[in-house]
Amino acid sequence: MPQALRWKLLPLAFVLALVAAACAEPPTPSVDVGSGLRFLPEVADSLNDAGRYPSIVTNPDGLPVVAYFGFEETLEEGEVPISRPVGSPSIPAVLLAGLSDQGYWTRGAIAIADQIPNVSIAFNPAFEPPVADLTPEDVTGLAMVADGEHYHAVWGSSGGVFYATGSLDPATTTQAEVTQVTSTPGFGPSIALVDGEPWIAFYTSTSSSATVQLATADGDAWSNDTIADAAGCDTCRTAVVAAPGGPVVAYSNGGDGVQVASNDGESGFVSIDVSETGGQGLSGVATDSGLALSYYDAANGQVTIATGDGGGQFATDAAAEVAEGSETEEGAGTSLAIDSEGSFDVAWRDADEGVLFATGEAGSLEPIDTGTATVDGALPSVAVSEDGSVSYLAWYATEEQDLLVGGYGEFEDVPFAEPSPTPTGPISQPPPPEACSPVQDGTVTVVAEGIAFTDGNCIEAVAGQPFTIEFDNRDEGTQHNIEIFTGPDPSGDTVFEGDLVTGPDQVSYDVPALDAGEVAFNCVVHPTTMVGSVQVSEGGGGQGGGGGDGQGGGGGTTTTTVTAANIAFDTSTIDLPAGEASTIHFVNEDSGVQHNIAIYPSADDLANPLFRGEVITGPDEIDYAIDPLEAGEYYFHCDIHPTMSGTVSVS
Repeated sequence: MPQALRWKLLPLAFVLALVAAACAEPPTPSVDVGSGLRFLPEVADSLNDAGRYPSIVTNPDGLPVVAYFGFEETLEEGEVPISRPVGSPSIPAVLLAGLSDQGYWTRGAIAIADQIPNVSIAFNPAFEPPVADLTPEDVTGLAMVADGEHYHAVWGSSGGVFYATGSLDPATTTQAEVTQVTSTPGFGPSIALVDGEPWIAFYTSTSSSATVQLATADGDAWSNDTIADAAGCDTCRTAVVAAPGGPVVAYSNGGDGVQVASNDGESGFVSIDVSETGGQGLSGVATDSGLALSYYDAANGQVTIATGDGGGQFATDAAAEVAEGSETEEGAGTSLAIDSEGSFDVAWRDADEGVLFATGEAGSLEPIDTGTATVDGALPSVAVSEDGSVSYLAWYATEEQDLLVGGYGEFEDVPFAEPSPTPTGPISQPPPPEACSPVQDGTVTVVAEGIAFTDGNCIEAVAGQPFTIEFDNRDEGTQHNIEIFTGPDPSGDTVFEGDLVTGPDQVSYDVPALDAGEVAFNCVVHPTTMVGSVQVSEGGGGQGGGGGDGQGGGGGTTTTTVTAANIAFDTSTIDLPAGEASTIHFVNEDSGVQHNIAIYPSADDLANPLFRGEVITGPDEIDYAIDPLEAGEYYFHCDIHPTMSGTVSVS
């Protein structure tokens, strides 16, 4: 995916989170973004084809989180596709990216096709095989709403309509959940929460014989009801809104008028006319008195905002003039948000000028200067922080096939002022965890290489004693650091955060005394792929190994030999004694090929290894020291070749 020159021509203060085609990272600048009300754009995701149908919300901290699709990029003859770094979701996927309060984008997913062995993906996505069939031509829309610390999302494709819910925390340990709303293709989907429950609306087709469907959750199933007959179109969208009087669904009749359907309590959903013209690219939000809608009105050449109570009373105001054909352009659409003071933010795609953005009261909107960043933009989505201090715009850059996000506000402590680093060199598979490295003479070494903590990913320290981490960043041109948390999970409050280091470089971190127990640490730039722990002991501190992560050296009373040859183990069952330490003598006969043995609770639980042996390159052999295991059956495989697998029988 080549980057257009215009990214490089933007003023430095506006080129934030820039990622070049070869994944090169610019030098870390000292950015002075100035003061005053302004719009700051940045590239949120530039890997492959990222950003179609973005849907942006804010998390409880008021920071943006964006859902979007990711696909393989379209290449010209002779171009080489960008390789995806370790820790990145596989594509195609329904992706999710969030901005941290340090100013870095964490890119993960809502749903990917299959689990990636030994790789944790940010936001802990669901594994859904139908995702593998998604293509840019196949998807029909994506929408997301936030509820506190959780998101609710819907997307449509030729394979049906799907609903997902999960955490807005990229380090969550709770996996996202996905259910299929219907196997019928759905178009222009929208979602709202009514009393905490998801309601989903969509068209059944883009033809003149479409219907508008409303789906509600019924336990683990979904109830789908036809609430209106209406012609569809390529840019027709629904807008389900949790209005004060109950859920309403806005829709257009093939772009020839806007209707709103609400439940009258007797006949079910009944539609009333909002406008006799327009309706394509529809978006809607709830207001204190009812709802507000934005849409294209082709007959009058304008984007319109309509406000009403969900019943028969609606007022329409022209938001802006648009070029002829705006509503039929590929990637056309409008998006509407409202802040706590009742001020609107609206964005739309103009056929001549790309994505445009405006804010203010209905009927008196003021345009926001977005510079050149949005000239080839499409599919805009807007959100506003709860206090109304910052408005966010997400859009798809059609020329570069990138996801972009801009913020409009005062930005006194703007996280947008930090560039999001990306590695420059080849990224290797993170190695298996090593035995814990003890703090000796007040010092311990941690090495970062290949976007992983390779040495010192487990540290042994003594409670109440400060120590120094000698941090060695060996990734050329890539920024890393160490951030230590108060608990065993890499989230929440921190006790230490080291300065970012651009490799290759070394730095000494002075870590304050820690309480006894286990605390996690990570890199703020790569928070899901670079994770470690500090084991803090009372008193004199232990010098033991990593709790079953021994890398060799014998020590077991029982020895079992396992051989790897021709990319296969010589046995499908490893017998070990229950409750006793043991040794696996591992022989790798495949010349030039890496293998290891890792033991897991089951084939379905690869996130919590009971033992992970050092990877060795054949021909070679090693003794793996296995800590005592309880009686039962476990799963083992080679981390490099997961098809090399079998059962560990402990008795």
